[in-house]
Amino acid sequence: MATFENKLVIVTGAGSGIGRATAERFAVQGARVIVSDVNGDTAKDTVDRIEARGGKAYPYAVDVSDVDAMEAFAASVHDAHGAPAVVVNNAGFTTAGPFLGHTVEDWNRIMGVNFWGVVHGSRLFGRQMIEAGRGGRILNVTSPAAVLPIPLSTAYCTSKAAAQMFTECLRLEFAGTGVGVTAVLPAFINTGFYPNAQVVETDGKSVGRGKNLSVLAAQLIARSPETVARNIVRIAARNPAIAPTPFESRIACTGGRVSPAGARLAARMMDIDSLVGLVDRILPASAVRRLDEAAARAVSKS
Repeated sequence: MATFENKLVIVTGAGSGIGRATAERFAVQGARVIVSDVNGDTAKDTVDRIEARGGKAYPYAVDVSDVDAMEAFAASVHDAHGAPAVVVNNAGFTTAGPFLGHTVEDWNRIMGVNFWGVVHGSRLFGRQMIEAGRGGRILNVTSPAAVLPIPLSTAYCTSKAAAQMFTECLRLEFAGTGVGVTAVLPAFINTGFYPNAQVVETDGKSVGRGKNLSVLAAQLIARSPETVARNIVRIAARNPAIAPTPFESRIACTGGRVSPAGARLAARMMDIDSLVGLVDRILPASAVRRLDEAAARAVSKS
């Protein structure tokens, strides 16, 4: 798929972050973009940005975890625009906190978006692609967390690991249909992902601090959503099976697959309580206070 001129591209979670940047990038390539998000206002904002640059885009508000809503969404898109050439199942969110602090409802929510949203998008639009007989691409956005354990992120890692294995299996099933399936694993990206994380905690201290510091680090050192979006468009044209992006994600994912024991050791060293305790021990109280204040400002601005 060398060109996306006038091709129909669907991007979920396109109201912000990687999804918005990806929708905009496909539009620059001449695609007609279906912009979906659980928030209809942010979906419309993305469409307005695309149209302001002369692109073509159409907003849809849909909760990817809701099977009835997704079936209605898929039918509506097909009736209005036909079968897609590319689907980017990008919608997702995270939680942070101890496993025993998570309720069944927490688990249902994160699995509903991060796993079932990917399944619904792949199933509904994959069927349209195969029946249309023109081939296409399905790109499911997972995470290095699919292969790397992360402290206090058991639910998130589990949801992404499930989406990763689903994607790898689906690629085998769709082989020969002309529909390629790729798992895209973005690394640490500066989006609304971290400030919007649901914090589930017991003592109300370390996890919240860790979230604030993650937001600050994202603003200082993380890659931009546009970097990932450019790579996603290239990936859609090439159709690899697994695509960690950018370079640091390749390093992390390779390490996690080559040495699971090493990944577990590194994860233990990244435990939030240990890291926060280390910061408190090695920095003077005034420096810790300034760091916490900077992190809090980063959250308020995100």
